[in-house]
Amino acid sequence: MLQLSPASAPVETPLQLQLSAIGLAKVSAELTGVSMYMGRVPLRFTQQGEVWQAEFLLGACSDPKMQWQLQLELEFVDGEKRTVKQQFYSSWR
Repeated sequence: MLQLSPASAPVETPLQLQLSAIGLAKVSAELTGVSMYMGRVPLRFTQQGEVWQAEFLLGACSDPKMQWQLQLELEFVDGEKRTVKQQFYSSWR
C-alpha cells in the first residue's frame, strides 16, 4: 500500500510517502514533473518494520495543479524486482 500525506500534496510543505509491503528489502524512488520539467527529486526511504517512509518537498511552479510521476524501484528479499509508476497532482496552498 502506498500513501501520500497530506494527500493534497501542497507545494513547499513537508510531505511524507509511506509504503507498506511484506518481504521488501530495498526501495529507491524519484519524482519527475509531467506538466512541466522540474528536474528529478530523489527520495530517500527509511525502514520501520514493514513500513518504508520518505519525506520530501515539492517546488512551486506556475501551474497551480502540477502533475508529477513517482517511479519506485522495489527489490524483495527473494530477489524479485518491480518498478511501480504512479502519477499525482500537487497544489498551491
